[in-house]
Amino acid sequence: MIAEPHETWTLRHATAWVFTANGHLARPVVLAGDAGTGLADLAARADHASYSLLSELKARGHDLILLGLPADGSMTGDGGIVQNTVTRAIAERLGDAPLTVGGTGRGALAARYALAGMEYQRIDHGTGVLFSHDGADPELEDEAELSRMGGRPRIPRFLRLVAEGVADGLDDGAADDVFTGGTAASDGPLLSEEYGSWLLDRLPS
Repeated sequence: MIAEPHETWTLRHATAWVFTANGHLARPVVLAGDAGTGLADLAARADHASYSLLSELKARGHDLILLGLPADGSMTGDGGIVQNTVTRAIAERLGDAPLTVGGTGRGALAARYALAGMEYQRIDHGTGVLFSHDGADPELEDEAELSRMGGRPRIPRFLRLVAEGVADGLDDGAADDVFTGGTAASDGPLLSEEYGSWLLDRLPS
């Protein structure tokens, strides 16, 4: 049974499902899925029986915003979708707790580009932590665009989770903290318990 979102956001070119910990948005975690991954699949994997990232986030008072990206998108287009999601999360958040923003696969690349672009434009993204889980390796033209924006955002703490054999285009020193190991999986939980626990321990309190 798929977890029911508290709210559904209809965004330009995308949809997000919002799961709140206490009935209102207070400590948002924005997670962009890999390109073309449906929200139902994202939600099922986030609430997997073997490890529920959703339940663990809620237990710590964090809200989860799952963002589905189109299968045929681009880094810049997907980054715009993440920016719209971040802007809405800031607008609807009660209080001033920093956001956590990240993703998996192309969603991770989109999140990195989105926040870097907002900083380049001097737009406050209100984000304390950016995380990349098995991020997509940018194409040459995407790499050039990322470099123009500084490569990655500088304000949030940058956490990198990468499985063995995954090329995400990041050097060892690119992130503030790195967790490697394990193998990439297309099914099962969205994050393994090992990855999830590591990430949760490093989210803004």
